[in-house]
Formats: sequence, structure tokens, C-alpha cells
Amino acid sequence: MTIKELKDKAAISRRSFLQGLSVIGASAALVGCGDSGGGKTYMEEDTELTVPDITEKVYSTSAGQNCESRCITLACVKDGVLTRIITDEKPDQNIVDGEGKDEPQRRACIKCRSNKQRVYRSDRLLFPMKQTKERGDVTGFVKISWEQAFSEIAEKTLAIKNTYGARTLHSTFASGDTNEVFWAPLASSRLLNMLGGSITVRGGYSRAIIAHCGPFFFGSIPTANFDMPANSRQDIFNSDILLIWGANPAEAPVGGSTTPWYVQQFKEKSGSEVIQVDSRLTTTGNTMATDFVAVVPGTDPAMIHAMIYEMIINTWNEDGTLKADPWLDEAFIRKYVHGFFDDPVPTHYNSDVSAATYIVPNGTSLSAYIMGTDNRLVLAGVNGATSVYPAAIGYNSYDTRNASDPLRTATTPIYGQVVKTPEWAAAICGTTADKIREMAYKLTHKKVTIWATGGGLQRSSEGEQLMLSIWTLGAITGNFGLPGRHVGHYTGRGVRIPFLVNPGASSQIATLMGELYDFSKITTPFSSTTFLPKYSPLATTYQVPQVLWPDIIKNGGTGHSDYNDGQVKRLTKGIKALYCFGGNFVNQSGQANKVSGIIKDRTNVELIVVADLSMTPSAKFADYILPATTSYEEEGATGGLMSDFDTAAIAINKAIEPLGEAKPDFDIFVGLAKAMGFEPAYSEGKTITEWTKQLVEPVIAYHSPGMTFEEWKKAGYLTVTQAGAAPIDATIAAFRADPTAYPLPTPSGKFEVYSQAMVEDYLARGYNNSDSRFTLLGPLHDGSTAGRYVYPIPMYIPMIEGKHADGSHPDPLGMDEKGYTFSLSGWHSYKRVHSTQNNNAYLNELYKKDSDGNPAFMNPSRAVGAVWDDNVYEPVWINPADAVNLGISEGDRVVLANDRGSIYASAMVTQRIRKGWLGIAEGAWTNGDNADGKPDVGGCLNVLTKLLPSRIGQGNTLNNDTRVKIYKA
Repeated sequence: MTIKELKDKAAISRRSFLQGLSVIGASAALVGCGDSGGGKTYMEEDTELTVPDITEKVYSTSAGQNCESRCITLACVKDGVLTRIITDEKPDQNIVDGEGKDEPQRRACIKCRSNKQRVYRSDRLLFPMKQTKERGDVTGFVKISWEQAFSEIAEKTLAIKNTYGARTLHSTFASGDTNEVFWAPLASSRLLNMLGGSITVRGGYSRAIIAHCGPFFFGSIPTANFDMPANSRQDIFNSDILLIWGANPAEAPVGGSTTPWYVQQFKEKSGSEVIQVDSRLTTTGNTMATDFVAVVPGTDPAMIHAMIYEMIINTWNEDGTLKADPWLDEAFIRKYVHGFFDDPVPTHYNSDVSAATYIVPNGTSLSAYIMGTDNRLVLAGVNGATSVYPAAIGYNSYDTRNASDPLRTATTPIYGQVVKTPEWAAAICGTTADKIREMAYKLTHKKVTIWATGGGLQRSSEGEQLMLSIWTLGAITGNFGLPGRHVGHYTGRGVRIPFLVNPGASSQIATLMGELYDFSKITTPFSSTTFLPKYSPLATTYQVPQVLWPDIIKNGGTGHSDYNDGQVKRLTKGIKALYCFGGNFVNQSGQANKVSGIIKDRTNVELIVVADLSMTPSAKFADYILPATTSYEEEGATGGLMSDFDTAAIAINKAIEPLGEAKPDFDIFVGLAKAMGFEPAYSEGKTITEWTKQLVEPVIAYHSPGMTFEEWKKAGYLTVTQAGAAPIDATIAAFRADPTAYPLPTPSGKFEVYSQAMVEDYLARGYNNSDSRFTLLGPLHDGSTAGRYVYPIPMYIPMIEGKHADGSHPDPLGMDEKGYTFSLSGWHSYKRVHSTQNNNAYLNELYKKDSDGNPAFMNPSRAVGAVWDDNVYEPVWINPADAVNLGISEGDRVVLANDRGSIYASAMVTQRIRKGWLGIAEGAWTNGDNADGKPDVGGCLNVLTKLLPSRIGQGNTLNNDTRVKIYKA
């Protein structure tokens, strides 16, 4: 049966589809959709608005996409064909009207509900293909058999291993459809590690900065996700205020589809407030917040420092005397926080760390920096000196081979001697001084839960400063460790399916540690059992930053890095074989045109193997493309990667047979392992069902005693009955109750606002941290007054391509002179998951437009070939004032451009974005049109973004830190 015949058999009317979406208001969004001729759309127009009876066989499953929600989906199948997808329909019992029970429906959103179109797309990959021409030329792909694919891939992989060593093999970061029993990227790493090891990366794309800084501020907390404390969502009901900072749970409900419902219930609670801080008026701010605070992207630390200034001046008078009603408690802060105040002879809870060497010298604390030249804390005897920090800072991420790289000599302000008043911050961040004072009051007088959970918040060149500043805000105000008080992730303790055991190559790890990390720079204790630094994250010792994999391909083994990365320069080998299963590594990297050029060159990387569903922007550069299955065509399980306990382990039951010659990831890897000669070791003689049972049964036994594996598969998910779903993070709660008995796993045992460990880790990773152009007014912990590229406290450092509200922003790259006067920000759209679902026509029609501004979608009859279609454009938000000035109207086709590339987009004129700023959702597919001198029709944000990593943790800088020009096409 052909794809077209399957699609016809699986047909469901658009009206019925909309009825299923009405629970989240999708029907309102679709009203009036039609093609430019006004006739039927791809999803068809009917007159009846009815829900058809379920006559099909129903299979419980889950798409497991990287929205991290892991919702329940039910596949309806008739005669072997997926006819429609429904979701959790059990009675809803919630906190507001659930008679004391908290068991809401785990409903899937429009992404999962529209997966049928993704399964039966006419351009779906249905057989293995081999590139016979230059990489990137889709006309060069020819059909081959699975036997040929396995044999040739195995032969080339082994040849690369034998020539260059196993270290040159790499499995790219990927999310795809997350079947956690054999999750494709980990199963790929398992294969490569069985060959003797591979080069591995840390951080990922979404939360690299959070993952890097969290262990230094909080310690590596075992109960947390991404090393941040995680309270349950339900704990917000113990709060007075829910402060959502940079997250958008109504549109991107990371942590479970029920997150928006909990926020809405909390909003309806008498006396509660929902405050959202963001750079644009998001769906959350528009529909759920009682107060929306607009802030210029990337300037959040300036606002936070001004809030802290307000707290300080309402605690101490100018002469240093204490006010009658102080907002801050000095003794409390010293008890729980290291480095907010000067502390040259500190008290540490972890006695193995020397108080003589792990110090906060006078004038180096965060409070000293915030007060600048104001000496009230010195007069109060709280600090030993006013700020020692200089006025500016340089960059350590320039290309050392490029004498004209502007970052080589550029500097930017850090305001070391400036008093961080609300008026100072207001000019930078665009928030009024009165609003800053109001927020400072609320943080110190109310029980506040801070959700600083949005990954986009920290994706900038100075994202570390932002996250460390937010966490400090919660720590000094006591909003941690008690019911209703929290700073960190809002969840992250859901039911987990243990990933497939991934045997590593310990000798390779040891070798990489020797290459990549200088342990002599670490002054804190080493573990007596592992002989590794006790208070530094293990990942930084032997892994390189995820976002720099193109730099490793280009420069690994040469002693050079385009971004002066200390660890890339230390690598003795690069990457020669690249496996990408379920990912879109070109599309989701910054500076997509540069990345495409790197991987197109076979002298850089000799083998690229991709497994996917469609011809993505990454798949077209593959040497071999392998057709993978959807989660409806395979067995397995998925848990809640960042979900709370109400999102339980979900069974993935095979509902339909794989289309064409597509294979589940498990079968692909078994086939490759067999061709390489070690299949029995890879599969261990088990089927995918047997692997699922082995990994899931302990989870069932713990959370739902008495339930059998077969009952779990039939039910589709388990009900959590095991105790352990405490509302607040256990580690932080114990620390709050008794910090002496239960110190945090940081060197001081406290929250570390001044992190000597973070600076030493930076040095250990091969970075120079001395800038002779600047001199401090007093020494840091190492006794030196030399200027630095990385300081131990969170500062406000302007983004490289950012802007200030008053126009005072520095411009180290000269973007204003080039005409790139607009700042472009990205975000996660609820209409796709990163780049997954971008080619789903059901979803395209909700938001993509043609050149006339009408709803548009990819040709439903297109064959496998080019990545994207002409006349289907991604929307870009633009303020009405800017639109008028540029002669742009709603629905006009526009071009966004800078030195890195150009893209087409469709103008969406809205007051929900600030004048001078633009917004476009991440994840659209680049078509590669810039190579032909044309704007890229796919509208991919990453054609315009930098690959340049962030200052400290080398995370991606894709969301907030891009300058462009815009004009009508």
C-alpha cells in the first residue's frame, strides 16, 4: 500500500481534528484557515462539528518528544492503519474541585494529537539511502538495501577507528522521539563505546549554562535535575507569589502537560499573585499572569542587582546603622550563603575545605559590587571595603588566528564602581524604577516560589550571570527549603525509566581527563575514592562543550579553536565519524551556514550516518540515511524527563507495522553491531520487549507495587502510590533545617554566590584568566589584583549583540555600523518541539503563511527531496511602530539578514514585542538557500545566530543575542 493510499484510508476530517483540540483552544486559532483561493485546505473543510465514535482498536502509547512532558496518547488503529490519535479522557480530579484529590488528566497537546500526519507524510523516508554525489546534494541519494547499509557503514566505521582511534567517533546530541529503553543517541553511544570509546560532550543545547553553573552554586544535588533544586509544581499552593522568570509554561509546558493547569489553579486561589518576567508578552503573561514585567532580553541581572540594592538600602542607613524594619537578615544570609558579604575568614560547613584559602576578600563580595562606591556596608561593619572591581572586562573567546577579530581588543562595561540603583537598571532593562522597588519589597516580605526554568533565558553570551543572579535572589531572601519558598526548577522528579546501560571506555575517559583538565588548578579537596575533585562537576574533566562539536570537527587535533576554547585546543584528535539518530544537528546549531560548510567537507569528517523520518536539513548532509520508525511503530517506554510524579511511566505499545522498510532504532543498532562483529554483546540476547520488561519492572515495583508488567502495558501507564513525592526538594529542605548537619555539596557547604571553585574550573579547562588591561582595587582569593575574563560573582555584563533600553549598549562587533539595528530573540513554540513537527501540515496551517499572508503548509504530495517548499514562511514578530517606519504590513514577506546569513519570514505585527526588537520561534528548517545567494526560505533562526559560546560554561547563545536588519522583500 502506498503512502497516499494509507493517508486516504487514515483520513479524518479537519473539523473532527479541531474538536479534539478544543480543550486547549486550538479551534479558535484555526478559525478561517484556508488556502489563498479560499477553498478546502489540506485538512479539509466540513460542515459537521462532531466527534466520531471509537470503533478502532486502541493502543496506549506516547510520542515522547523533547517537550519533556511525556503525555498519554492513544492510537486508534483499523485494518492496520492509524486513523486518529486521542488522549487521556479519564475524569479530571484537581486541587480546585477534585474533592481533595490531585489527579488531573494527562492530556496531550496539538503536537502529539497531530502525529498521524507526520506518520503518513508523502515524503517520509521509507528505505535506506546512500549519497553518491557531494554532501548536501539531495539528487545524489540512491536507494540501497539494509544489508548494504549495515555492511558499508560498519566497514567505514571500523576503518576510521583503526586509522584514527575510537576517540574520533562521535554520537551527536539528539532528542527525537524519546523511547527511553533504547533512546537513539544513547543507543548510538553504546555502539561506539563498544568499539573502544568515543568523544563525548556535555551540556546539551537547552540548558548548558544551567547545567554548568548549578553544581557551583547549589552543589551537585542528587535529587535535582540539571543540578538545580526541584520542588513539585503543587508546592506553589503554599506560596503567596509565583514568580515565573523567563519561562512560558502556557505555551511550552516543560515538566508535564498539566503545568499550565496548576498555574491557572494557583491564580484562582484567593490572595495569590502570578508575576511573569519576560522580554515579550508571552501566552503565559497574556493569559495567566496577574502582573507582567517586561525586561529587555539579557539585561535581567541589572534588574536583579537593583532589586538587591533596594533590599540593602532598606536594611542599612547611609551611616551604616540598621533600620527599624530591615528587609534583609545579615546573620541568616551568612548562615546559608557564601560570598554575598565579604568574608576573609569564613566559617565552612564542609570541614575538609580550608577557611584560610577558600575566602571572600574585602570588597570582592556581591554586595560590595552592587553597592559600588557606596560605603554604608563598610560603615556597618558588614563588608571590609567597597567594590574592588574595575569598570570593564574583555573577551577570551576570539579567533587567535584572525588578527582582525574585533573581540581580540574589545571590552565591555561591568560597572564595577557604579552604584546599582533602580534608576541605573531602568535605563538598561526598560523596567521602571518603581516596579524594581516593588518587586524587591515582595521578595523580602512574601513567600515566593521562583520558577527560573526557561532554557531560553540563559542562552546568551553572558547567560551565566543571569542564572547565578536569579538563584542569589532566592537565597538571600530565604525563598528556599520551606513550603511555598523555592528557587530553581519547579519539577524534575518524575517517574524515570532507567536508560539502557551504556558501557563506557574507562581508558578513553582517563586519557581525556589527562588531556582536557589541569587538576593542579583545583585547590579544594579530591575524593579519596575517585581521586577526582570533590566539589567540581565530573563532566568538565573529560567532556567538551556540546555546542562546539563543529569546532572539534574543524580544529580537533590542531591545537586551535575558532573560539579559543581551552579544551578544544587540548584535544589531540578531532571527530572523523558522526552518528546522528533522531537529531537535527545542523539546524539546531548556531551559524547554520558555517556548520553546513564544515560538515560538507569530507576531509573534516569522513563518515556521517543519519537515521530519521524525513529529509531534514541535517539528513541531506549524510553519507547514509536510515529510515527510522515513529513511536507508534515500535515497543518501549518513556518517563517524565522533567515531569513531576503526576506524569507517570508510560508504555509505548506498537500500534502499527513500520511503513516501508523503516526499522526501530533497536533493530538498526543490532544490525550495525552484527555487521561489526559484536551483536551478542550489544543486544545481550534480548528483544526490545525483554529489554523493556527488565528496565521497567523495578520502576513498577517501586511506584505501583502489585502491578504486573503486562498490566502496565495494557493500562498504558502506572499510578504512583509509593511515598517519596515530597513537595520540596529534600536536599535543600535538610540544609535549611540544619546546615551544619546537612551542608550542601559545595566547598563552603552553602549557596555559593562567590564561587572560587567555578573560577578554578575555568583555569583547569585551559583558559587564560588574566587580563593585564585592567587592575582591581584589591585582591581576589588568589591574592592577585589582575583583571580577569571570569570573576567569581555574578555581574551585569552586556550581551555581545544585545541592546539597552536607552540605547547605551556597547557594540563590540560593530553591528550598528553595519545596519543591524534590530535585536532578534527566539523562543519555543507550542506548534513544534524544537525542529520536530516543523513539517507537519496540520500544524503548519496554524501559523505559517504564504507571500500573501494566508495560511500555508508544505505540499502534501511532495516526494522525498528538497528540505523545504517555496512560499511557506515562518512568522516574525515586529512592533507596530517599527512596521510603520519600514512600510511593513501584517502578512508581508520580509527578509531578516546579518553577516551570517539571511532568511525569509512573514511579518506578524503585534504590540506584544518591544520597539526595536524582533521575535521568531526556534526550530524552523533551513533549506540552504544562502548558498545560492538567496534568503533561506525555511526561516531558520540559526541561519542568523552565532556559534560563539557563552563566557564561562560555553553554552549556546542562540536565543537572545543576535542583531539583524529587516526589510520588506
